[in-house]
Amino acid sequence: MPKPTLLFATPLIALGVGAFLSSGSRTALLPAYAGLVLAILAGLALAFEGGRRHLMHVAAVVALLGALAPATTLGIRAAQMSPLALTVNVGMLVLCGGLLALLLRSFLAARRAV
Repeated sequence: MPKPTLLFATPLIALGVGAFLSSGSRTALLPAYAGLVLAILAGLALAFEGGRRHLMHVAAVVALLGALAPATTLGIRAAQMSPLALTVNVGMLVLCGGLLALLLRSFLAARRAV
């Protein structure tokens, strides 16, 4: 799962940097921060075979938090958001939620195989 995690981290970083360049707001970088953490965890998981399972569990926690943060924000004040903020929040929710679903599916498949 480290390689798919890297594949999800890249658009998160691009989303955050693009939103920051468009708006100049530092909070627009939140998807990039989550993507950077996920990329670091995936890189470490590729480098350290023995710790891969633990690192991917940490990545699942980051993906969960990365999905909960925009979901909460959208639930509270979606009507007052600018179109850019709405796009960034929905994008982060979709990317982090998709990664979380893949990680959970992988964890369940590994558990069944044992």
